[in-house]
Amino acid sequence: MIDYAVTLEFDKETESKIQELIDEVADATGCDYMKRSNIPPHVTVSALVSDNEAALLSEMESIAEAMNKGSVWFANIGAFNPLVIYLGPVMNEFLQDTCRTVNERLLKYAQVGNRGRYLPNQWVPHAAIAVKLTPDALKEAFAIVQEKFTAFGATAEKIVLARAEPYEELRSWKLK
Repeated sequence: MIDYAVTLEFDKETESKIQELIDEVADATGCDYMKRSNIPPHVTVSALVSDNEAALLSEMESIAEAMNKGSVWFANIGAFNPLVIYLGPVMNEFLQDTCRTVNERLLKYAQVGNRGRYLPNQWVPHAAIAVKLTPDALKEAFAIVQEKFTAFGATAEKIVLARAEPYEELRSWKLK
């Protein structure tokens, strides 16, 4: 069984803004997993475990064909103490619908992954800036992000199916 993630990726300006934070925090703290693993800025909407990659790709093709771009407002800095610092988008209909649709449709071919943390009504949408932090690195990362962050709007332009741990994008689809 392989771990998979379905993610949303954003417009170039948003990608650049988030990537700058990822790079700066990695350089300052030495916690560079996101940078070293070439994980692009994203919001994960589903975490799955499956041995049927072909079915997941086929179903994602169908999901993506019906999806439009969506607006997201990044409004806060958050932490999953002490391991992760992230930018938090405001939950909206686009995010809720995407999470619900992707999970409902892909769970026909997979099992719930990541202890159910990406299921509707259990999910905290977030764009990770750094993961696998120590408590001291979290404090340092928070100071950096706090200094640079102001709320901003973004457009989700792509949906991606990737293998997780290690990250490997299998396919991405541009949204209408």
